[in-house]
Parts: sequence; structure tokens; C-alpha cells
Amino acid sequence: MKSPCVAVDVSKGKSYYQGFIEIDKPACKATSIMHDLEGFRLMHETGQRLKETYGDVVYVFESTGIYHKALEIFLMNQEEKCIILNPLEASKIRKTDLRSTKTDVRDCKSIAKAYFMKDYRIHNQKDELYEKMQSMNGHYNFLVQQLREMKVHFRNALDSVYPRFDEVYPNPYLDIPMSILKRHSHPDELKSKRVETIMKYIMKDTKHRESKSMDEAKKLKSYIDKVSSGSRSSSYEVTILKTMVNKVSDQEIEIELCLDEMRDLIIDLPIYHQLMSIPGVGDNLAIRLIGELGDLDRFERSEQLVAYAGIDPRVYQSGQMTGEHLHITKKGNKHLRTLLFLAVSSNIRIGKQNSLLDFYNKKRQQANPLAYKAALIACANKLLRIIFGMYQSGMNFHK
Repeated sequence: MKSPCVAVDVSKGKSYYQGFIEIDKPACKATSIMHDLEGFRLMHETGQRLKETYGDVVYVFESTGIYHKALEIFLMNQEEKCIILNPLEASKIRKTDLRSTKTDVRDCKSIAKAYFMKDYRIHNQKDELYEKMQSMNGHYNFLVQQLREMKVHFRNALDSVYPRFDEVYPNPYLDIPMSILKRHSHPDELKSKRVETIMKYIMKDTKHRESKSMDEAKKLKSYIDKVSSGSRSSSYEVTILKTMVNKVSDQEIEIELCLDEMRDLIIDLPIYHQLMSIPGVGDNLAIRLIGELGDLDRFERSEQLVAYAGIDPRVYQSGQMTGEHLHITKKGNKHLRTLLFLAVSSNIRIGKQNSLLDFYNKKRQQANPLAYKAALIACANKLLRIIFGMYQSGMNFHK
């Protein structure tokens, strides 16, 4: 028999809680509380009364982005047992009723039903590491998105002030072009500079050797002597370019620092080195995959992990309809799906013989071949199963 629970329906700044002794035996009425110490203590008192009477109690609530965090921290500080549900779990229970009415009061009952009807893992300290990794990966994605937007503004200004600069440096974000642009935000400032002076700038800013720096200085000087800028030195585009050069550099540094901090957290985990053994998965991708995969101990079967990522196929069989070749559910972690797509794409692009590439070729060359994207999704599904098998066996990727 399960322990009584306190079901909490969490929302922004306010929640409803209700104690339950059994699935249809509430211990009190659903009560509203604010997300402050007074409200949490009131809820905790209900839990303490249940614990005194029945020996144990579990607090059950849904994961709601950031809104449940204050409640989670309060209960962890009180060393209480917590179960954090996927919001879909309680939603499924609510929809089994003939009238699937949704109210804050009824949601407490749906959460309690989910707890009594199925077995869930108790939230623990290990989960906090993976939650931190997931939050940091979310911040990493935010920084990368910001960098993309910065680069759009940077390239617009660059094309105006330094026309055809990309013919000299196809990647203007490398150390040499960035060092020059930081020093001289308009080509006119470089026209009077000697090749030897430009070479010294490059050597000082990038620490390249003299021969390399001289070759780059000559290439740059040849471009400067021919270029006709689309902006005067007093134009605002020059100010934008100067600002964006510094912002792009600072943003790249912040992104690297974020990744370094994530690496420090998981460097000793076996799964990190196992992921690195997969062709196409490098350091960056392995770190971010761990952030989105979380603790794999919470999955009993590989099918559960596949469903968590939302790349399991929809099932719809009726009469003569077999339900085959339907779209994936997408009811899962979209960030994990993106990373898996990157991993299998890199694996295929590398072209190094391995089981994943063989599987891709098989799907593309079978009697009823899959389209490119469909084959990639099938590979992502297989990759997740491989990762789960590696984690359970403690072995690295085998070709």
C-alpha cells in the first residue's frame, strides 16, 4: 500500500494543495496558498499531520518550468520525499473522466490519482545535477541564439564598411580578421599603414609566427589598396561595426565559459566518455546531450527514453489501416531531438563505417526506401537505443 500524499497543483506564484490518504480518500479540502514561506509552511503542516498518523508522506506536483522550483527547494530543505510529474501524466488521468473538466481543485485529484495508479521515482540529489545541466544547456542555447542575431547585424555592417571582405576572409570570426577589425573599423585607417606595421599588429594580437603574419598582412594590404568602402568614416555603420565586433567576441567567450562550466560538472561521468566514443559526437555535443538526456536511471526500457525524446512513431490502427509509417509524436524533449538530429547528421557526413551509418544506408536502399529526413529520424531512434544500451552495459560505442 502506498504512502499518503500531498498533491500540489502549481501555477505562477500560487498553488492549490490537498492531502490524500488513498486514491479516492482525501484528507482535507483543496486549499489555495501563495508561494511564500507562510503558504509553504501551511501546506507542510498538512503533510506532517499525515506523516504522524500514517508514518510517511510524499509530496507530488508537476514540473512547470520555473514555477515549481520554489516549492521543490522548500521541500528538499525540509528533507521531504518529492515526486515531480511530467504534466502529461496528470493530463492523461483527467482526460479519462467522461467530463474532463479542468479546475485547480480537480487538478489536485488528478495529480493524486496519477501517484496512486503508477510507480514514480522519488526526486533525489542526483536529479539536481542533471537539472542544473539542463538549465545551463538552456542558457547555452540562449547565448548561441543571441550570437546568431549579433552576427547578422555584424555582417550587414561589415558588407557596407568593408565590401567583399568575405572574399579575403570567408570566415571573418577567426582571430586575424577580428583583430584587424577591432583595431580599424574603417578601411581608410589601414590605407596609410605599411605591411610591416600590419604584420606587427597581427603578431601582437594573435601570437602567430612572423612568416604567417607577414603573409596575412600582404593579403590584407592588397585588399585594402583596392577596396572602396560603402560608408564614410563618420557613418553610423562604422560605429555599429565597431560595437558588434566587440560584442561578438565577448559573446563567444561567454559561450565557451558556459560550456567549460558544464564540462566540469560531468567530466567524471562515464556517460560523457561513452558519448564521445560515438562517431560524429564531439565534446560540445556530448556535454549538451547529457544536459538533455538527464539521469538515464529513471528509464527502465529504451522505449521510454525514445518516448521522452518524442521520436516514437504515432500508433493509429483501425480496420485495414495498419498504422505504419506515421509521423513521430513530438511529445517530448524538442532540444534532445535537435541534438540527436545533429549527432546522426554528423555521423553520416563523416562517412566512417559504423553500425549507425550501416543502418542509415539500409533504410535508404531498402525496397521501400525512406526519405532523407525520415531515415535520419530512424537513425536518431536507433542512436537513443544504443546510448541506453551503452549506459546499462558500461561499454563504449562498437562499430
